[in-house]
Amino acid sequence: MTRPDRPLNTTKGGKINILLAGQNATNVDTMIIAQINPQKEQITLISIPRDIFYNGRKINSAYANYGWEEFKRELYETTGVKIDHYIIIDMMAFVEVVDALGGVDVKLENPVIDPSYKTFDYGKWGTLYYEAGTHHFSGTQALRIARSRHFSSDFARAKRQQSILEAAKNKAEKMIYKIPQIISLTLQKTITDLSAAEALLYYSRFRNYNIRMGTILSTQNVLISKSLEETESHDTCYKQLPGNKKTIEIQCAIPPPGQYILLPRKDWTDVKRYVQNALNR
Repeated sequence: MTRPDRPLNTTKGGKINILLAGQNATNVDTMIIAQINPQKEQITLISIPRDIFYNGRKINSAYANYGWEEFKRELYETTGVKIDHYIIIDMMAFVEVVDALGGVDVKLENPVIDPSYKTFDYGKWGTLYYEAGTHHFSGTQALRIARSRHFSSDFARAKRQQSILEAAKNKAEKMIYKIPQIISLTLQKTITDLSAAEALLYYSRFRNYNIRMGTILSTQNVLISKSLEETESHDTCYKQLPGNKKTIEIQCAIPPPGQYILLPRKDWTDVKRYVQNALNR
């Protein structure tokens, strides 16, 4: 889904913030903010955990329940980053795009072991296991390491997801002649506000920029983990009307009691400060 061509959106200082999101069924499962900084010729990746609890619900449910504008607003209120563009891709489209690249070469710093994740390779069933080191992954294999988290953590998974993005960029550089085709395929398989012309222009302008990875909002920096039953929940949430300072009451999508959630260690201002410091490095 694309919109007509138009001038490129940018934030103050000419920076461009793009949300890269992976969707599983209805909820968003992966959130990575990619900030393009033309002055530094750098693209900074920041992973946002899906279990962040804000406004009476997990932030990853905002898109499915209340739409893109509400989702974007909540990302801004929790991170301080105004999203200029978005690309939302589902699991099967992710597999197709990686396969269109001919697979990607990903370096795993630690083994990925998940006995709960069933695999089917070469006619045999097994469980997920990849040793540490560099692997050439097909789309299906890349999806496995992008999704598995039960025997590591959501934060380790986020780090692998960033590595996949870097690997896809590196692979694309070796097959420039196929870039228009790959961009066209990607946009056909995603929900985005970018047109094919815009995406191609972005790629041609910024493809040689350095990618700075490793920034992940986690319990190692500004977040703490809790069980939902330890936290006050609400039956009513509030939504700001577009172009209006007034708010209206809306029904919350409350997760079941006992579910794992993430909250700011101090407050959301502290989270925003951490994100801005990461973007300014």
